[in-house]
Amino acid sequence: MYNNPIAQVIRDAFIENVSRKELIQNIEDPKVNTIGNILRNQRITLFEKAINRFLQKSGLPDIPPISQYVNEKNLLTFSLQLSGYIRDAQQELDKLSNKHACDPDLIKLYEAAAKYSVDCNEKIEGSKYIFKEHCDYQFWKVHIDDSLASAKFNNYGFIVNPNRKNLILAMPFHINSTQEELQAWSSKYLNKTLDNKAIYGSQVDVYMAHFPIEQPRGEKFALSLKTLNNPNNYFTETDMRFVSSYLKGFIGEDIKIDDKYKVIKGKAFSAEKFKQNCQNITIIGYCAGTAHASRWINAFSHIANQLYDEQTTKEALKNIFIVSYAFLPMQKESKCSGVYFMSNYPDDTMRKEPFIKMFNPELYEKCKYHPSDNPCHISLMPDNKNYVIAFPLAENFDIVNENGVKEPLANIENGHHMGLITAPNASSDYHYPNIIFNSVVKNASLGKRGTDVFKYNQSQSRSNAAHFSIISNRYAAYNK
Repeated sequence: MYNNPIAQVIRDAFIENVSRKELIQNIEDPKVNTIGNILRNQRITLFEKAINRFLQKSGLPDIPPISQYVNEKNLLTFSLQLSGYIRDAQQELDKLSNKHACDPDLIKLYEAAAKYSVDCNEKIEGSKYIFKEHCDYQFWKVHIDDSLASAKFNNYGFIVNPNRKNLILAMPFHINSTQEELQAWSSKYLNKTLDNKAIYGSQVDVYMAHFPIEQPRGEKFALSLKTLNNPNNYFTETDMRFVSSYLKGFIGEDIKIDDKYKVIKGKAFSAEKFKQNCQNITIIGYCAGTAHASRWINAFSHIANQLYDEQTTKEALKNIFIVSYAFLPMQKESKCSGVYFMSNYPDDTMRKEPFIKMFNPELYEKCKYHPSDNPCHISLMPDNKNYVIAFPLAENFDIVNENGVKEPLANIENGHHMGLITAPNASSDYHYPNIIFNSVVKNASLGKRGTDVFKYNQSQSRSNAAHFSIISNRYAAYNK
């Protein structure tokens, strides 16, 4: 897309991180047509052409020609860090429009970066990366005895029960499938939000979905942008497999679909039963995990529309509830209901929340927290069932670590880190973001919908309860 400010960022990053880096000398003579050299030249040339196509469409000159002696470790790192270069380019983010953010040419560049990273598997000396495109989701049932930090994750032998309350954690993680990593990553971002065994694991079954470590980063970002470009209908074969494997029991009985996603067998529930089943689905989405959830709902809707009339499906889907952090609603009229939380500095000049801004820049500016006496900024979407709550980000945000020592929350990325809402700020008495988030998650998980998700446990301190009541009433009445 012409004049996309992201293009200059990508070009500058290539020059700095590839062109100006030292070349390698111990490569075989590239003029000798060994299989290794032929494949090497092919993958480099394909990626080089993809970069130049993106730059040309933006009205910029090509990158300097990639040397035949280029260090592919640097080129691979460049392919993996495209989103990071954009994240750090605050000046260019300030100029970004929604059309530029979701530029189809940028999507193609991300896809080319993903392909290049896969083509490099076991081809670069010293690189331990192994990538695979179009991986299935890793899906776990989470057994919480005391905390997420010691939870057990099971990925076989279970059925998601439509007659139970279900909370699905849709996370952007790329991690190894070990108990240690699953425990560490989930507790790092969700902290103690689910550490209540009287609810989670007892009244509410908890699951977690994420892509495996083998998924290329470029693919994840391409998927998110494709979802943003077609939020009502887009899903992939991977998403349909996920829904068919775990969620089709919420739609009807004995459902089977063919390879064209057509229902070839199945029995619908009554309209009321279908609506109740949907009310038993609550999703916590973090960053790109919210885009994953949107695609699941599109696949879910695609099946449901073949068994129910349009109005019944519409009424049922609004009972599915999303609690999101660091990803805003993708459309004015969403299929499901939800609360979308975000944090930003009251003065965000040159320090905007980077990923919300790079995915949904115009809505970010409308919904972000502006300096005021209010404890948060509340925005209601036109569908009257989805809210955005923006909290002011403190200049200093500390947590208490496992040893009871106060330390700064690392890598908060101007408000992107989920820990900013799932943990209290140990250096402040202002804990309302954490209180409100936890209350909404609990209420939604237990099946409450509408303004009931904002009800607060009055057994909490009087000042906290009064403050939450003010915010809850603003939700209910909504006053821009």
